[in-house]
Amino acid sequence: MLNEIADLVDPQLSIEEILEVIYENVNQLTDAYQFCVGIYDEKEGLIHYKGLIENGRRLPSFSVDILDETRLASWCVRNGRDIFINDFDREFSKYLSVKPKPITGIQPQAALYTPLKLDHKTVGVVVVRTIRKNVYRPHHLHLLKTVGNFVVRALELARRSAIPFVQGEGRKKEWLLNSPENLKTKSGKQLQQLTLREKQVLLSLAGGLSNKEIGEKLFVSPDTIKTHTLNIYRKMEVGNRSSAILKAVELRWII
Repeated sequence: MLNEIADLVDPQLSIEEILEVIYENVNQLTDAYQFCVGIYDEKEGLIHYKGLIENGRRLPSFSVDILDETRLASWCVRNGRDIFINDFDREFSKYLSVKPKPITGIQPQAALYTPLKLDHKTVGVVVVRTIRKNVYRPHHLHLLKTVGNFVVRALELARRSAIPFVQGEGRKKEWLLNSPENLKTKSGKQLQQLTLREKQVLLSLAGGLSNKEIGEKLFVSPDTIKTHTLNIYRKMEVGNRSSAILKAVELRWII
């Protein structure tokens, strides 16, 4: 199910759309009465929440100061550490001296916070909270970390994709397949392990196309495209679409 969620997290989506996709599925894995992602803006010193979802409905966006010692999110991002609370009244004091009051939405009874990290740097926080006590177990935190990793990869891909293809143009970057001769020896050999069709599929994945759209483009069925994507994942040693695209970017297979 985690891999299915990962394939739904498309870098072409906005952060609000990404959260909706995740929320619809993550409740099958844990109690996510409330689900949100905060993106840390280091220059402003603020954590921005967009698309916070509670019990199926979206709540207004808001921001918290990274130095605010009354906010659990600020503590999580500043310290780069997880927060695990199953009884809010008894356990908030592990992290804060004063019990935090919700800026919007419920007063939670249990909560999980985990920092979003990219290149060993904390770039945000992902949160689930609920109105019920004693519902979370250690594996739920692991699941949240995995989901957070999907979000980070999607945001990083979106950031790279937004680089203009021609300086001064506003359209998104159009990815091109690099030649093995232009790559380092090891990377070039790894790229050559992909068949021509797999390279075409990988490039289409980076362009944000669905399996159905790729199939129509290449005149094959969506099931055939799914087989190609699974072969790509196996050869690249990744588990999902976002990981494959980001690794291809990092290896300079696509530019």
